[in-house]
Amino acid sequence: MPEELKIIWILAIGFGIACAFGFIAQRLKLSPILGYLLAGYIIGPNFPGFVADPAMSEQLANIGVTLLMFAVGLNFNWKDLSAVKQLALPGAMILSALSITAGLLYSMYLGESAQAGLVIGLAICVSSTVVIVRVLADQHLLHTRQGHIVVGWTIVEDLISVLGLILLPAFVLPAGLNTSPVASVIYSIALVLLKMAALGFIIYFIGEKLIDKLLKCIARTRSHELFTLAILSCVFLIAVGSSAIFGVSLALGAFIAGTVVGKTDMSHQAAANALPMRDAFAVIFFLSVGMLFNPIAVGNNLPLFFGILTILLILRPLAAFTIIKLANYPNTVAFTVALAIGQIGEYSFILAEEGSQLGILPENAYDILVACAFISIALNPLLFQLFKPLTIKRWKQKGSQEKSPAQSQTLKALYEEEEALESFMPKVVVIGYGPMGQMAANYLLGKNYNVTVIDQNIDTISALKESKIEAIFGDASQFQILERANLEKVRLLVITTPDFQVTQSIIQAAKQTNPFVKIIARSHFKSDLHHDRFGDIPIVCDEEASAEKMVNLIKSQLDHLNKDALS
Repeated sequence: MPEELKIIWILAIGFGIACAFGFIAQRLKLSPILGYLLAGYIIGPNFPGFVADPAMSEQLANIGVTLLMFAVGLNFNWKDLSAVKQLALPGAMILSALSITAGLLYSMYLGESAQAGLVIGLAICVSSTVVIVRVLADQHLLHTRQGHIVVGWTIVEDLISVLGLILLPAFVLPAGLNTSPVASVIYSIALVLLKMAALGFIIYFIGEKLIDKLLKCIARTRSHELFTLAILSCVFLIAVGSSAIFGVSLALGAFIAGTVVGKTDMSHQAAANALPMRDAFAVIFFLSVGMLFNPIAVGNNLPLFFGILTILLILRPLAAFTIIKLANYPNTVAFTVALAIGQIGEYSFILAEEGSQLGILPENAYDILVACAFISIALNPLLFQLFKPLTIKRWKQKGSQEKSPAQSQTLKALYEEEEALESFMPKVVVIGYGPMGQMAANYLLGKNYNVTVIDQNIDTISALKESKIEAIFGDASQFQILERANLEKVRLLVITTPDFQVTQSIIQAAKQTNPFVKIIARSHFKSDLHHDRFGDIPIVCDEEASAEKMVNLIKSQLDHLNKDALS
């Protein structure tokens, strides 16, 4: 295979097989992730036939992880983590400690060293955020209350894994001539805390304002390509910079970038632009996991393989379920978290690779961890599908005597408060905030309608938000932007943009989102009114309105001239 075509072959063969197997899995009512993993195994070095370049596949997979975690950060609200800190923080820490202990003790039982057991324990104490996000999205749980709790839980796990990765050399390397192991660990912990504090200060106190000004400057150009390029630049610069300078993973750096961009007025358009690339490259992540699966290594290390799988699929879920129930949370939260954390992924590979480079992991241990990741990731969507009724029951409150103090301060209470304040006024979306859009929005606001404005002028959006008017920056012809406006709950959609092609795209996207929404549109030319795609949608035509106004003015002037002639 020519060197310059390796990436093309990976994309052509990998995407083709992944699409085929993903389609089969979807038809069997299974998660497409299963198809992607199997496709990865087929193009990997442990299966005869075409073999993709593992190094290039891993780099492409890192792009997918970065974009996926950026999208998660865009939609992540720190209030969610703050609201569940009484559960997520101690729960994730306790579960991680139990997982590390179980991995350490079992490895020592098999005759391995304590250092090797520590690496294995660290590798199995953190779930794959990529897998969790995809599975929760497939099960329509990502944006539910329990889904937000799971995301908060996994963020804490990710931070623990980063801490473990940085501290690992201090635990496993022999002490220097003038330093003790304890001093080395204390030094590493202090260094980690200093790096985290510096990263937080730079990103949230300096970078946040800088990125907001940069994106606004780019948004004023009205260039879709430049805005997409600016978003990608911010994502990868923050992710790579955080990883290189502060030692955090690319995934965590991308998540931080997402939370920063998510606070800007351009967050919705940023999500819409990154979504297509995110989905494509995220598939490569699952392909890369499948490529690393080695059945021969499993056969040579069955005790370690089955022991780690038992911890992942039984002990960790049971421990998580017990922790959450002891905190008096509903069964829906307990089952969702227990099922979500029953797998390992990208962080485990990084920790295992670090252990291998330090020379302390047993032979083929990296292959065993990869095999456990392959099996647990493959089983995770199946388990969610099997136990789905246990994760989608509604939150119930049979009486005030059942409401515990823990629950009253959780995400449930936060959502109930927000729902109580939600407006019951009829919702209308106005697209475009030029003179016509302003008049339409002001009239509707005067009639006590709940109005959301969508416009591509960032200064207009910022001014509207300062006036406490709900506004979204973005291209309304993109499905994701209309989805952000909750179009499924909208009664009336008013399109004030005059361009015929843009209006067509907006109407098509709106009908896909909400087939029953009433639409009033605008067209510049009279010839556009006869287009079939408009159907029975009422159209305000600029040419007709101008012509009618012109005729009225002519009549007025003629009447005035006639009166002067008679006098």
